[in-house]
Amino acid sequence: MYYFAYCTWINDPEIKRYMPGCKKIAKAVLPNYRLEFHAAADRTDRGWCHLNGLPEAWGEQCEGLVFEDDGLTDDYDDFERFAITVLGEDGKTYDCWTYRMSSPGMAMRPPNFYWQHIPDGLKSEGFSAAYIAKVQATYDAAAPCPRADRPNPSAIPGKSADSR
Repeated sequence: MYYFAYCTWINDPEIKRYMPGCKKIAKAVLPNYRLEFHAAADRTDRGWCHLNGLPEAWGEQCEGLVFEDDGLTDDYDDFERFAITVLGEDGKTYDCWTYRMSSPGMAMRPPNFYWQHIPDGLKSEGFSAAYIAKVQATYDAAAPCPRADRPNPSAIPGKSADSR
């Protein structure tokens, strides 16, 4: 089974925290979706990554990485798993699963510790300057995180929103 990473998990140290046995397969694009940052439902304490596939995202694309899943079965507060098909830079299509917010609220930036995985991963994986700038602009357009400097609350990933 394949997993599509489009946000913090494109940064190798972060995906290895959650899926230590995964194997990177290819860079890929997901047509008619875009990366956004939102608070969860009616929360106002922090933002998360969200994959928007609603009509306003048609014509856009989200870029990411395809991984061979190592059997992750964890579910997380405010997120749902869903199936997508991505187009690999190797010319192949991959049927994948990924996470997205189950009920995205207002556009809001994530805390700094969470955000930093995104530009670090985009750079280390060689994503284009144009895509990096688009992600940065999306981040900049979202409301500031009221607790941006909060530390990462857990060295071991938790399932609760308060422990991640």
